[in-house]
Amino acid sequence: MLALARNQSPKICKISSSTVKCEICKIQKSHGNHFGVNSCRACAAFFRRTVHSKWSQLKCQGGSCNKITFFCKPCRLQRCFEGGMVTANFQYNRDGISPPSDTLATITTLNTIPPSLDQYLGKPHFLFLSEKNPKKTIIDLHRLLGEASKILNLGPAAPIFCGGNQLKKLSFGLKNDFNLAKLKMAKRMTKSEIAGNWEHYVKKVATWLTHFDEYKKLSIGLQMKILQTIWHIWSRLEKLSTTAKYRRVSGKIKKTEVVVQNGVLIDIGDVDFDSSWLSDYPNEIVRGFLMHSSCDQFTVTDGLYALQLTDIELTYIYAQRLAKMMQLNNAIQQNIRCGRDRMHLVHTFGLLKLEFTHPEMFRDSGFH
Repeated sequence: MLALARNQSPKICKISSSTVKCEICKIQKSHGNHFGVNSCRACAAFFRRTVHSKWSQLKCQGGSCNKITFFCKPCRLQRCFEGGMVTANFQYNRDGISPPSDTLATITTLNTIPPSLDQYLGKPHFLFLSEKNPKKTIIDLHRLLGEASKILNLGPAAPIFCGGNQLKKLSFGLKNDFNLAKLKMAKRMTKSEIAGNWEHYVKKVATWLTHFDEYKKLSIGLQMKILQTIWHIWSRLEKLSTTAKYRRVSGKIKKTEVVVQNGVLIDIGDVDFDSSWLSDYPNEIVRGFLMHSSCDQFTVTDGLYALQLTDIELTYIYAQRLAKMMQLNNAIQQNIRCGRDRMHLVHTFGLLKLEFTHPEMFRDSGFH
């Protein structure tokens, strides 16, 4: 063993103390064959770094370089070419972390990246971002608010005697006359249908508020401000409770079905949706965004279906079932907070092109 080690040691020393010079700089010791030439690490790294850079197209900067010392990068790169360095052995798209066997998986991952904003819009992103005055769809609410103001001024259609019980008075205004036999199936949702929903719920909330004695003592201006603030939250609970009632009466439970206006059934996963008035984005993008917002409300519908609340309980959080009802209330609040995050994205990317004459009415509604 010792003799063998002695015989091998000179060979080891000979390799480590090689005096072969770099064929490019003629100064450093050669580290091995790099790009077809025995060169040092410094010259190999320089060639790899600069061969495709601007220096390959430039000439000597100082004009005083010679064959012994090279002060500028163009001259040094030219010396690499003259020494025989070639780019044939360059390795591109190398991943220093993943092993070579992961190359196919990496390519597959790159191929699954979603389409870019440019592909969705059909034009470069810088044109989209530089569009100063995109065409808006104006939603004029003056007529609707005028009708709501008239409802508040006229008061309830008939006097209600509940022995001073304010809760029962409000429950009369909330009366939900759902009739399964008269239920209609909506096949298409356009601007007309959606605007019709807004009008229905604004008027219904105004009618409900006329049963609130303390509310009627306020000035008409303050009454209108309260109406504009609460109508869409009230309508959300109304739609969900009517949907829960439909499930109980029909015995059908389909997550994507929602009942609006007390008698119109919409399957949000199947209905023909026209978004051209809402957005310039492709229909499937807008549909998916708004449908995701509706899906957040499914858990609230399930809770209402399980509780089977009466009209009075829907009007107020009844004491005996406070805990469970507060869970539903918290779920609705959470849904509203999630909607605000989504609307931040809507404003960032200009998803919707709606402009309301009274934007405060549609805060947290999913449309502004």
